[in-house]
Amino acid sequence: DRAVGAAARNPTRHDLVERIEELIAQYNAGSFNIDEYLRRLVELSKTLSEEEQRAVVEGMDEESLAIFDLLTQPEPELTDEERAIVKESAKALLEHLHDRLVIDWRRKAETMAGVRVTIKGVLADSLPLDAYSVELFDEKVDAIFNHIVSSYGDEGTSVYEGETVAPLPPTGGGVATLEKADLATITDAVVEQLKNDAELASAVAAKLGVPTVAALRTVEELIENDEDFAVEFKSTARWDLKESKPNKAMEDAVVKTIAGFLNTDGGTLLIGITNEGQTLGLDLDYDRVKPNNADGFVNWLTGHLINALGPVPVTRTRARILKRDGKEICRVDAAPSPDAVWAKTSKTDRVFFVRMNNSTRALPEAEVSTYALAHFGAAAGEA
Repeated sequence: DRAVGAAARNPTRHDLVERIEELIAQYNAGSFNIDEYLRRLVELSKTLSEEEQRAVVEGMDEESLAIFDLLTQPEPELTDEERAIVKESAKALLEHLHDRLVIDWRRKAETMAGVRVTIKGVLADSLPLDAYSVELFDEKVDAIFNHIVSSYGDEGTSVYEGETVAPLPPTGGGVATLEKADLATITDAVVEQLKNDAELASAVAAKLGVPTVAALRTVEELIENDEDFAVEFKSTARWDLKESKPNKAMEDAVVKTIAGFLNTDGGTLLIGITNEGQTLGLDLDYDRVKPNNADGFVNWLTGHLINALGPVPVTRTRARILKRDGKEICRVDAAPSPDAVWAKTSKTDRVFFVRMNNSTRALPEAEVSTYALAHFGAAAGEA
């Protein structure tokens, strides 16, 4: 059981389990007596003990050691300098993956795809790639992805917490599986382009069955990439920092951004993040809602968007409160709307917003019909 547990935490230890099983089979077959059996079992136990202490020797924990071993065993041969780089790569990858392993992550195609893209992207950015052939790199990505799937469960379980992780049911059992052929198309170049090419990102997201590629990114990835076609930051939703008072213009700015995402290709709005990517938090906005907390803010935001955009478009949005730098921020993911969405602000009852590069603009009403026919296949306001 001890050996099986060690192998569950680190798949490179499966050979120890096989050696113990072989030893038991040989003893049962009468290949040697009880004294020889015990001698060999003690030797294997010492080997297991040394292996279990290796995380301390390497200056890593069990989780990161497992990834490190998958990246280095049985190949490639690495210099001491390269080994040190791979250690840091393993640790960095684990930090990124923890953001991805949310509840039911294995039951949703988009979250599984996000895990695999994260593995490939982080390793491409951090490994000493001269030591890895293209084929070997892809093998390592596959091995780590399979390890993560088997070691981290859907309900927050983990073999590293001494818990049993249920295997994935077979295809057809309610689990959203991914075809390897689709994943193989996500090459190193694509991973890099996803960060910078909004058009390509939207196409890949659609291929993976998710509303927008921004929804596949963590908050840190969104902020690192800065504002773009599908990402916008707002310091506040109700409070004017310059005037130090409430201002409807702040509320209008939120409506404008979400409407622009809905009318274009979707996107993500982070509230509580400055234009420079610093964490301001939501305390100033919490003071303007009841109750003065996350629930009160999300309820206000939902009602505000419904009043400004209508209830149907708001069903294409998802708002949630997250923590960054010890402060709460709001993440709003908006999927592209299948129909044109007119917005109401404090200054007008009818305006049509679209996303243009890294900003949201009002489209002249004379041009809305042309845009709607091209984008939605129907005139604005029609089903």
